[in-house]
Amino acid sequence: MDNIKAIFCDFDWTLFDHKIRDFNKLGVKGLNIVHDKGIKLIINSARTYYSLKGLNTFNLIPFDGYVIANGGACIIDNKIIYALYIKDEIKNEIINFLNKYNYSYNLICLHDTFINDINKEIVNEFYQQFYEPYPIHISKYNDESCLSIQIFCREEDDEKLKVLANKYHLYFNRFSNCNVELTSHEFYKSKGVESIFNYLKLDKENAMAFGDDINDISMFDMVKYSVCLGNGNSKAKSHAFYVTDKIENNGLYNALKHFNLIKDKDI
Repeated sequence: MDNIKAIFCDFDWTLFDHKIRDFNKLGVKGLNIVHDKGIKLIINSARTYYSLKGLNTFNLIPFDGYVIANGGACIIDNKIIYALYIKDEIKNEIINFLNKYNYSYNLICLHDTFINDINKEIVNEFYQQFYEPYPIHISKYNDESCLSIQIFCREEDDEKLKVLANKYHLYFNRFSNCNVELTSHEFYKSKGVESIFNYLKLDKENAMAFGDDINDISMFDMVKYSVCLGNGNSKAKSHAFYVTDKIENNGLYNALKHFNLIKDKDI
């Protein structure tokens, strides 16, 4: 497998095991081994940079690039390849609307996340469901551009917020029972993969991708060697080149060995 030059890796349930709220240790070890051999590592996650950094991801694994917010932005070698921001004037009008009607919300910026947590009950419910570093308070926000705006709300608010999204030609996504997200476009992980390919001058034969869920399918379709964790979604498995073990059984690490990217002498 000397042709593998880059590995794209999902985070939740691929590298980070929520049952133990920690990284799979052999998965971390495996990625460090292949990086030492010269393979580029790119995290490709629905999470924000702020979230990944807050969970100590970048201290454990020497990622060369980051595709964050489900493809909303791409950074490699400390260069911003693209960032799909909401236009600032639209962002400001939405913030005014949310403040007027006392919604709590997150502003997802390239490196930081800021929260207006006026409604503590629904905010606390969200952070009990999702293992996330708590954002920076909105009082420290300095008018940075936003990749997305996450609004803490119930489903009965959807029609009102969809009208708001349609007014500004934004994509509306409800991703939990207490949160929706507005973005400038529908984000896909594949956009980050394509941008990394162009930057590194690679093609699908040179890349491997690890994931577990439906949003990983667009990433899987971009590379030849797509690997779905055994704990993954059945549809994601059907799009994968190879299905490995579950995360608790060291699926990522075992797949690296299966493809001879790690050998016994490396361990």
